[in-house]
Amino acid sequence: MTEIDKRIDKRFDYHTLDAETRKRRVRMGKKIKTLAAELDALLADGREKKQALLHLEETMMWANAAIVREGQRS
Repeated sequence: MTEIDKRIDKRFDYHTLDAETRKRRVRMGKKIKTLAAELDALLADGREKKQALLHLEETMMWANAAIVREGQRS
């Protein structure tokens, strides 16, 4: 398997989670969800609020990837 194949697998294969990793993802998700609810309550509706929540969602996706992939560093 080439180095490129390994990187593609790491990025796109399903990663099974052990109990501890799952707990960390849930904990992180709860914290981000709490922040999202606070932003929703504090910010006026509009483009800026939508962007703030969109980027928070993106943050959660990247944080999930970091947690899942951390044991697979090359």
